[in-house]
Amino acid sequence: MTMDTSIPASDFTLIDTHGFKKNKKVKRVLPDWLAKPTIVSVDLKNLEVPIDGIPELDPALVQKLKNKGCTHFFPVQNQLVPWIIKTQKHWDYRWLRDACISAPTGSGKTLSYVLPIIQTLKTFSGHQLRALIVLPTKDLAVQVFKVFLYYIKNAFNLRVLLLESKNMTLEKEKERILQYDSSVGWIDLVDILVTTPGRLVDHLYYTEGFSLKNLRFLVLDEADSFTNILQNDWLCKVNDSLAYNGPTICTLNTLNKFPQRTQRLLFSATLTQDPEKLKFLKLFEPKLFTSIVKRKNTQLSIDTTITDEPVRGDFVGKYTTPNELKEYMVLCPEENKPLTLYHLIRSKGLKRVICFVKSKIEVHRLTRLLCKLSEFDENNLPLRVNEISSDISQKAHSSYIKQFSDGKIDILICTDSLARGIDIERISCVILYNVPKYPKNYIHRIGRTARAGHKGKAITFVTPEHKELFENVLNSAGKTNLKNMKVKLSDLEQYEQMYIDALKAVKSESTQKPKIIGKKRFRKNKQLKK
Repeated sequence: MTMDTSIPASDFTLIDTHGFKKNKKVKRVLPDWLAKPTIVSVDLKNLEVPIDGIPELDPALVQKLKNKGCTHFFPVQNQLVPWIIKTQKHWDYRWLRDACISAPTGSGKTLSYVLPIIQTLKTFSGHQLRALIVLPTKDLAVQVFKVFLYYIKNAFNLRVLLLESKNMTLEKEKERILQYDSSVGWIDLVDILVTTPGRLVDHLYYTEGFSLKNLRFLVLDEADSFTNILQNDWLCKVNDSLAYNGPTICTLNTLNKFPQRTQRLLFSATLTQDPEKLKFLKLFEPKLFTSIVKRKNTQLSIDTTITDEPVRGDFVGKYTTPNELKEYMVLCPEENKPLTLYHLIRSKGLKRVICFVKSKIEVHRLTRLLCKLSEFDENNLPLRVNEISSDISQKAHSSYIKQFSDGKIDILICTDSLARGIDIERISCVILYNVPKYPKNYIHRIGRTARAGHKGKAITFVTPEHKELFENVLNSAGKTNLKNMKVKLSDLEQYEQMYIDALKAVKSESTQKPKIIGKKRFRKNKQLKK
């Protein structure tokens, strides 16, 4: 007997009988303050506002700027300094709007908050903690502290203190922050604190009498480094310590109970547009200041004019770099990198170079190899190379940076410890020895050069395996202007014997086999031959 295995058509739906339509792409809609920012020019060559062109600034501050050799304000300073000063005048009867500033590295963001904070606080007679500046690293905190110190010293009755985690105990710092009076209780001894998140939380937890209740300014410099960390325990602790930590909606009831609210100022070259991350900051009617861009075939490129209105789903100026920065990429295999680096330094006469490497072990090995190559190179003067990583003491760290700024060191090999915000004078070239995984890493690394209107170049070494990754990073950052810097195999062959000798010398100095320095001679690369 034969069974009927046919299946009625009504029991199943045949997929190929239905026409499928492509799902429409959902357009993201940003809030008005992100989609419609206040535009700040990135043109640092044609400055329009002279140092004495902001009438709100105290003459003593103007004189300090002149003593530094400043003649004009940068665009971000011209926009932000008077805006902050004017908004602070409404402190007693209105909640102040918060501000987010997204501008290129080296565009003068630090002075944009240092000047208005000093201008606002100089009128107070007694000391009270009214300004808190939080930075992601100790190096950045030291740098900003020195800026505050310069503009306050011998001019204003203000005290600024740097909270450090290594050189001073909590108890010693407490003695500099607070003083106990039996009649009135705890008394503040400082007006401005510069700190990192960890040290700040230590004092919030363990220092009796330490309070943020009178804070007028909360500045988060390199703010995206804070919002990237989902475990924002420290930021929640800071918010809980402020005079008001409720909803960011101002009603008559809340205004009567809490007439003052700390003004938050966020600064970054790569400000996030993720609402989930921004909500931790509890911003009130925020205002965005960002750099000018124009649209070209759906790609963003920096310019000094606006060609059309921002699209509601776009964040204008999310990643911006200076016009003075020239960007290049070099295609080479991994084992050719050391010689390619050495060849570029020699052939192009590069000085004042920062080279970013992904780990402190590689930092040390590459530094030793460059030194040995230089020793064996009889045709050129020795290279002055040094390294900076977490294995280097703070004293040596500061000494190397000073020597580099003074022109006594040609190349600094370092990890990402120098990638954010650190302002080292006269860096002419930044080399990215490894392709960064994320656009923010790329923007911050190349941002160490071409600062304050000076010219600079950035060169990224790209292996064939990481070419696609680098293209994705560039697309995410809106970068379309990189040039390919070609290095031929014949350019490297002249260093063959000295490279072999240098490898032997480095190997004899180390018990570990270097990862970036292989036993192989550099292999031929078809891409380089072209």
